[in-house]
Amino acid sequence: MRKFIVFAFVALSLCSCELLNTSFRSGDVKVARIGKHVLYESEITKLMPSGVSPEDSAHMVRQYINTWALSQLLLLKAEENLSKPEKNIDVEVEEFRQTLLGYRYEKIYIEERLDTIITVDEQRKYFDEHMQNYTFPYSLVKARVIKISKTSPYYEIIKAAYNVTEEKSVDELEELCYSSADKYVDFDKKWISIDYLAKELGEDAATCERDISIGNALELTVNGNDYLVFIAEKVAPGDISPFEYNTVRIKDAIISKRKQEVLATLERDLLNDAINNKILKIYNKNE
Repeated sequence: MRKFIVFAFVALSLCSCELLNTSFRSGDVKVARIGKHVLYESEITKLMPSGVSPEDSAHMVRQYINTWALSQLLLLKAEENLSKPEKNIDVEVEEFRQTLLGYRYEKIYIEERLDTIITVDEQRKYFDEHMQNYTFPYSLVKARVIKISKTSPYYEIIKAAYNVTEEKSVDELEELCYSSADKYVDFDKKWISIDYLAKELGEDAATCERDISIGNALELTVNGNDYLVFIAEKVAPGDISPFEYNTVRIKDAIISKRKQEVLATLERDLLNDAINNKILKIYNKNE
């Protein structure tokens, strides 16, 4: 908490210095003042996005002025109430500077050396080795949702075919639904979470879980809307989820691991080079 306060104090101090340097601008309109610190119109207009309505613009200006004013008032209170030792932030500022510069160098170093190409074989190998990391407390499904009123003359026809699985029959069902149903969704035939399915049906996830536990072919009425729902495949909560559902997570995990390896190499090389070039000397207890 103390470090956070110190960093906030540093930021406020820097902001005040910048405003102080602009206190003698000519031709600029003053918007607000707190003591010797002045907020100018140009400082606000350069941050305003284009195409904003007058009402939104006025609201954003007021928010900016309030934010600026609160920052200045907080700085004044800090100046008035902190002791001289508490206001001496040189050590913290230097630590923050060193940390920030080190982080920036690490970021550039990693970006220049990181291999971001990940093959499918690498993804599958990682998944096979870390399967237990890919379980979820909710169901996953491959689903087909058809929204069609029971009063539709095509309802019985579509109802008789909405749970087909053979590719040609599925294509025929899609064609029929696109011309006769209110809506046809198969989520690109991908795995989705039960939350995603529930949103499509307009119900909560718990209710949707109960619905799909009844069977794979469902006739539902939700909020006055009629649906035919077919669950082609399902993974129960707590079971290992399919590889296809986790490709993005797997790629992120592999990239993260590679970043850590590159960073570890940097740290090891820095220490070894420093010792070999006598830049770093580690003393024994007796020295």
